[in-house]
Amino acid sequence: MTDETCPPDDLPRYEIRQEPRGGWTIVDTLTSLPAATDGRDFVGLSKRDAEDIARELNLSAAEGRDPLI
Repeated sequence: MTDETCPPDDLPRYEIRQEPRGGWTIVDTLTSLPAATDGRDFVGLSKRDAEDIARELNLSAAEGRDPLI
């Protein structure tokens, strides 16, 4: 039996999703909630910023570091 709250290992921990009004959100795939740090949700971003931040978050997570500290 698998734990349905954890994404498969081949999927990124953080992904970007387009918001209805056109901005972009970085979503934590473990919680399905927007990723956040220092009390700021990663929402309403430009696509480029969301891609860059998500890439860095995923790299940190893959290296075993908590990317949101």
